[in-house]
Amino acid sequence: RAPGGSRVAQAEREIADLKAELQEAITQVQVDQLTQVLNRRGLDESFARESARSDRHGGPLCVAMIDVDDFKRINDEYGHQVGDAALVHIASTLRRTLRPVDVVARYGGEEFAVLLPDSDEQAAMAAISRVQRVLRTTLPRSGLPMPALTFSAGIARRERGEYQAETISHADAALLDAKQVKDK
Repeated sequence: RAPGGSRVAQAEREIADLKAELQEAITQVQVDQLTQVLNRRGLDESFARESARSDRHGGPLCVAMIDVDDFKRINDEYGHQVGDAALVHIASTLRRTLRPVDVVARYGGEEFAVLLPDSDEQAAMAAISRVQRVLRTTLPRSGLPMPALTFSAGIARRERGEYQAETISHADAALLDAKQVKDK
């Protein structure tokens, strides 16, 4: 009887190892390798989960779209290594400053998306403003010479049943408005 039991135990260990490998593969597919925050695929999954929860419980869900100011100039004047370090620093600041339930994703290039569950527009604005203040007062861990980093942000509250593309489009429009105000 013992030999069969050891085969079962061995099979269970192999299954556990395979599950761990699968989870690692899923994480690699959903995480941006540079910034270690979610990528677009990870954002899609998180948005589906958070919007379903918001619809079920009736709580607000806001999305903030963030764009690093003058990022092309940073890359051109300081080089891509500094540009990468700037993105890592901003992603790290977002993760450290926001609540654990908030979701940070690199949306593309120098743009980030943040899901703020159970936050109305006022709470979302306060959270993003807090990140901006922290960013102004902290130095990147890279040790590289870097200009002061700032970003513009647009916030939109997801309406019940609204698709991700619609909410992000509203947040993008608010981001564009914020950038135009900054450029004046």
